Amino acid sequence: MKIMHVIHGLNMGGAETLIKEYAMNLNKELFDVVILCFDHFKDSPYEKILEKNRIKVIYVCDYMKFYNKKSLIFKIINHMQKYVLIRKFIHKETPDILHTHLSINKYIKFARPKKGTKIFHTVHSEPQRLWNFNNKKSYRDFLSAKWLLKKYNMRFIVLHSKMQKEINSMFKTENAIILNNGIDLSKYNKKICMNKNEVRSELGIPQESFVLGHVGRFSKVKNHEFLVNVFNEVYKKNSNGFLLLVGDGSEKEKIKNLLHSLNLDNHYLILSNREDIPNLLNAMDYFVFPSICEGLGISLIEAQEMDIPCFISEGVPEATIISNIVTTLSLELCPNEWAKKILSYKIPQLIELNDSEWDIKETIKKLEKIYLNEL
Repeated sequence: MKIMHVIHGLNMGGAETLIKEYAMNLNKELFDVVILCFDHFKDSPYEKILEKNRIKVIYVCDYMKFYNKKSLIFKIINHMQKYVLIRKFIHKETPDILHTHLSINKYIKFARPKKGTKIFHTVHSEPQRLWNFNNKKSYRDFLSAKWLLKKYNMRFIVLHSKMQKEINSMFKTENAIILNNGIDLSKYNKKICMNKNEVRSELGIPQESFVLGHVGRFSKVKNHEFLVNVFNEVYKKNSNGFLLLVGDGSEKEKIKNLLHSLNLDNHYLILSNREDIPNLLNAMDYFVFPSICEGLGISLIEAQEMDIPCFISEGVPEATIISNIVTTLSLELCPNEWAKKILSYKIPQLIELNDSEWDIKETIKKLEKIYLNEL
């Protein structure tokens, strides 16, 4: 059975990580996986991993002659060509199953896959934000999703029960199925990871530092600006304060400028395109995750697996709280109040962890059953 995953690109975000895990772990005797991407991130470790494991990836942009041209006429040509090429590759590969991610339903509608193609769409973001009716592009994608639901009986894959209710209500359906964004639990084991001192030494972080950390792309929804202001208040009270940020994205330079304006140049480190997340988490004392909203927030699961106390916003789903080391705070509180909570926190003597539902092996087993129409 041929499975085609369709996504914008393979930079290191949550959706991209999930697709990589699916492609690597699906039963090769039952499923042939191909990935169709719009963009080509040649510095992405995921692209190299997939290539090494001989998983076919098609990059639409490689077939666009004017892809790097920025004038208005070339933007129009590229926009139209993207639709045509996506349709071309979908019909050329003739997948049995199309599994789509993020806001690309309009391209799949235009492609008109062959009759009988099963279509699954994983909802990675908070539905009301993903399909904002006040935004023309967003609303168009919503209408395309409705069309695919009607014509192909597209099935929604969601990340938790609250999202399931929202999707079923929004699309007037009952077909949304919950599938956790699993992680490889074997990698998140302190016994096999570098210890805190080793990681800090390798990264050049002073051993005596009080390290606040975050893992996630640099985008407005992740609320890095608020995070930096929280750290600034922590640093005022503890001069050993250090901020470790892991990720990449459009807001990165803006955050660097903010850190510079606060005279924090020697008290932070930004790392991008890293595969050693368990080791990096081990360098942190506390994990701070003040997202405006989250579809899930898989890095919070990872942090808890490494026994890192976490401070999160109310925008992070409750489904990701799997331990007794998570503190939820309102974004209506000022950064100074967050800093006080962080600095006064007492780690419980016994850390409780309920991670049985987050093993990628179990996620893959369930996904295979979904593909085979057994769920």
